[in-house]
Amino acid sequence: MKEIIGFALGTAVLALLFWLMEALWPEDRTQPKWRRDSLTDLTYWFFDNYVTRILAGIVVVVAIGVTARFVPRLSVGMVAAQPGWLQVLEILLLGDLIGYWVHRAFHSWSGLWPFHAVHHSPTKLDWLAAARLHPINSFADKVAVILPFYFLGFSGNVLAAYAPFLAIYPIVLHANVRWNFGPFRYLLASPAFHRWHHSSDLQALNKNFSGLFPFVDVIFGTAYFPRYGHPQRYGLHNEQMPAGILPQLAYPFKRKQPDLDEFGFKHT
Repeated sequence: MKEIIGFALGTAVLALLFWLMEALWPEDRTQPKWRRDSLTDLTYWFFDNYVTRILAGIVVVVAIGVTARFVPRLSVGMVAAQPGWLQVLEILLLGDLIGYWVHRAFHSWSGLWPFHAVHHSPTKLDWLAAARLHPINSFADKVAVILPFYFLGFSGNVLAAYAPFLAIYPIVLHANVRWNFGPFRYLLASPAFHRWHHSSDLQALNKNFSGLFPFVDVIFGTAYFPRYGHPQRYGLHNEQMPAGILPQLAYPFKRKQPDLDEFGFKHT
């Protein structure tokens, strides 16, 4: 009970902080603080903490155990002996590079796209929209990142410090704020950068996959970050997501497979 109360209080503090940010620096001034589907995203928020997080831990442990039978772990001392700041830098760069390709795979493969479509279904973006993520998508993200770090022998303390950052920064990226980080816009992902990824405008589809370093998108030709203007529409392109968390969790398994293009979108 104490844990539940503590999590609820933490959520309230976080909500107050982000609502204040969105009130002071809004990208869309007309967007209400409580959307029509905010309750769905709030449900995802608690579901992720009490269900997905536990299941993801199990999935990661099983994945490590299975993989360890075929892949030897490198010398722990070779990597863990590096200075902490260097390990942090390596983890951030390698983690974002892995995350980029996992994210791109969810957009590129028709079998994976329906799970990621859940995350793209909000038609308005704010901090709470970040919570809308299908567990299968979450499992894949965590396993793809944690397995390489474990077998490369990174320090557990450094990885433990990395985890909260991974939890908080995506919330910032989805906030309804107009920050673009100015001259650092291609060095560090901003809410303005990530907003284009959620746009259903044709010119922005399947762009800005990086969750931390936009120059990764620049390198692989998927960056779209115009200096002026902002997305006109958010949400899915030619696809309808049902309302409510349970229908959305079931959506990838019940969804009829239409003719899809290489990015997982319907042909028009």
